[in-house]
Parts: sequence; structure tokens; C-alpha cells
Amino acid sequence: MLTYLPHRPPIVLVDELVGAEPDRTVTRLTVSASNPFVEGDILLEGGLIEHVAQSSALGSGYTGAQAGAGDPRVGFIGAVTRLRIDRHPALGQQLETEVIMLYRMENVQVIQGTVRCGSEVVAEMEMKVFLMESAHAS
Repeated sequence: MLTYLPHRPPIVLVDELVGAEPDRTVTRLTVSASNPFVEGDILLEGGLIEHVAQSSALGSGYTGAQAGAGDPRVGFIGAVTRLRIDRHPALGQQLETEVIMLYRMENVQVIQGTVRCGSEVVAEMEMKVFLMESAHAS
């Protein structure tokens, strides 16, 4: 999985790539005490936002590699809008996150992320991501 993701431990907030298409990615994360965005027994807002961003990066890296694009590109969160967090996931809970590509123009992507715990939506957001060159380019 790290082949397709520009992030490295301890800041890896995706456990599993469930599915990836050019405009849709589904991932999973189990909230653990070792997660740097966990405080007490809950995943904080920043962790939910970073998890969605990394889910998008993982999907882009995977689909890019399947298309022969090489190393994953580095993305930076430019803006988060329409953020709604209904509750903070607790330790041990498994999240399933869907990221949909809304717009793509050169080095900018606008994505929509939905984070679920079971059938319950716990967070939704839109995010503008600015892309740079490969994470492993010299």
C-alpha cells in the first residue's frame, strides 16, 4: 500500500484500499491508539480530514500506477469546505471512506469524502487538493 501513498509512518491514516477507479476510491481505517490524531479515545477532526485526504491520495496513486504513471504525486490540502462531523469515531471502530472526484483541472482536484462507521455517516466534506510532482522524484 505504501507504494501508492506518498505518506510514511507514523502519519499513515489508511489501513486498506477496498477499491479504486479513476474517479472513486474506497478505503478502510481502524481507529487505533497509535494514531497521532487520536486524543483520549476518539479520532479528532484533523484525523478525519487527513484520512479523507490520504484516501484520495491512495486511490490516485493506485490508479496512476495501473495506468503507468509511476510514483504517486504529492498533494497538499488547499481548502476544506462543507465539513460536517456528526460524531468522533472511537478507538477500535472501523471506518469505511468513499472519495469521489468532483473536478480535476491540471494540478488541482476537488473531491468529496464521506466517512462511515458501519451504515452511519460520521463525517462528510469537500476538499481542494493541489498536486505536485512525484513523492519519490529526485
